[in-house]
Amino acid sequence: MFDTNHFFEDIKDFKAVSPKEASELLAAKDGAILFLGRDTCPYCRRFAPKLAAVAAAQNWTVHFLHTQDPAYSAQEIAALREQYHVPTVPGLLVAKASGVDVRCDSSLTEDEILAFVMA
Repeated sequence: MFDTNHFFEDIKDFKAVSPKEASELLAAKDGAILFLGRDTCPYCRRFAPKLAAVAAAQNWTVHFLHTQDPAYSAQEIAALREQYHVPTVPGLLVAKASGVDVRCDSSLTEDEILAFVMA
């Protein structure tokens, strides 16, 4: 049910970003939504369709950083995760004027995702 092909279909409307771009989006504290995950993670595959559904309904731009993309060093991704306290994937980060809010919980419902981002 949660295979890799579905994962990439679920995130097809997300905007892929590099660790550097992700850092810049979060540092701007301008409402950016960032999803950290990977297709080999069963929890990410469970979370992605829920985030995609909410993003589509709300017309959100969601930025996606693949945490095992060979184009980026493990150190770059680890530094970003450490800076924003993202212990596991899936990681959902929202850059707000007050700071960056982080949730790492694949069991969030669509309503909980909406409430988290809008809080």
